[in-house]
Amino acid sequence: MSTFDRDEQNIHEALSQITVDAAGLAGQVKSRLNKKTSYSTPRWQSRWSLAAAMIITMSALLVITAAAATLGSFDWLIKKVNPSFGEIVELVEVYCEDQEIRMEVIGAQKYDNMAIVYLSLQDISGQKRLTKQTDFRDGFSVKMNPRTQKTDGQSTVEASSFGWGQKLLYFDEVTNTVYYEFNITTDSNSPLSDPLELSSFLIYFDERKYEYEPVSLSLSNLGEAETTPIQREYIFGGTNVPDDLSELTAILTPGHYAPMPHGEDDQWISNIGILDGKLHVQIGNAFNKEFGSSDASLFLMTLDGKLIECDYKLDFLSDEDHHLLNLEENSYDDAVYKYSEAVFTVNTEELGDYTLCFTGLVHSGVEGHWKVTTNLSDTSQQMRIWTTDISVEGHLFEHLTLSPLGLQVIGTYEGEECMASEMSLAVETVDGIISLGGGGGSYNSQKQSFNLHWNTETPLDVATVTAVIINGTRIPVE
Repeated sequence: MSTFDRDEQNIHEALSQITVDAAGLAGQVKSRLNKKTSYSTPRWQSRWSLAAAMIITMSALLVITAAAATLGSFDWLIKKVNPSFGEIVELVEVYCEDQEIRMEVIGAQKYDNMAIVYLSLQDISGQKRLTKQTDFRDGFSVKMNPRTQKTDGQSTVEASSFGWGQKLLYFDEVTNTVYYEFNITTDSNSPLSDPLELSSFLIYFDERKYEYEPVSLSLSNLGEAETTPIQREYIFGGTNVPDDLSELTAILTPGHYAPMPHGEDDQWISNIGILDGKLHVQIGNAFNKEFGSSDASLFLMTLDGKLIECDYKLDFLSDEDHHLLNLEENSYDDAVYKYSEAVFTVNTEELGDYTLCFTGLVHSGVEGHWKVTTNLSDTSQQMRIWTTDISVEGHLFEHLTLSPLGLQVIGTYEGEECMASEMSLAVETVDGIISLGGGGGSYNSQKQSFNLHWNTETPLDVATVTAVIINGTRIPVE
């Protein structure tokens, strides 16, 4: 048997007598969630014993655990956050797990091509990897059902796209859980799948930003650098690349001159020195990595804080042995590292008066497979769809779909550029005018057509809508 000291024994005996009636507690918790509690600081406080303080803490944890179990994530979200579209979504509470990250769809609703989703991410590993900056970025995806189009007796699937607005609702540091609201819209020719399916293969945990961060590196007494001969075929890309590259015959030899200020192993100062009377600074990066350090932009800072940009920057690829790749002879699959060389025209005799600095990002995250599928009720009766041929400033609005989440429009335009997304949109209801925001979507320049949407800030009662107003032009709802 373990040996307890006196305080631990008191705690153990006190906790052994605690019983929690979860069923009875649920009602109390729900009612108290709606009550505001005021606190006042007494002029004096007696010191709690360690045992008493820990008993109270443990009791509080038991209450919180019982509340979470009895309320459920959906009820908890509605009580805690009161999200904008909470009244129209259905309870889902379906989750999946990978890489010890739980993705849960708490509640959702969809209207053909539009959906509102309340979703959470939780780190269940205990490492607390999630932050307020946690994001899906380009890993997020929704399943669509693209419609086919027949041309000359052959069926082709039309190209489709989707977009979403993402809002951080709440970050629970204790449970390391992030809660989001997703407002999703797909093209009209590609309705959302039934059942609704959301997935991701990337989750970004955090982002560190560096802006004009000094590099702890003296520029004094730099000499002629060791170089490696190159040809035009070695250049992978760059910034402000000179039109005439015939004089470019060598770059700095890749190496490992110094670490970057952020301390990440995937990026370093590869080499630095004078070449053809100019300052050359070369950065090495691990190539084609999803997370880690982004490309760095280099600057020189004068003693009075003035920033000097490089004349140009050139990018090169290398294999795992740091041998530069001739891109006409080698495959990109052979690339393991990328080197970027920035060139500055400054007085090389006065380099001690400058500080090298950089701007960049460092991302942390994880790759995995998260997918949640959920059946939702038929909402077609809550939508209004009609066709029209209303012309507004050279744009013909032909097909309109109105739902509690906003308006989708299909149309065509004249001229070289479509300006429909820049137009103001509002709906006229029996209770007044409601402005819509957004204007996102897609264009087809060959067909001179557009497929756009505008969103509401709160659920729209479609039955009360009498007209749509586009740049002042009133289109009656039929």
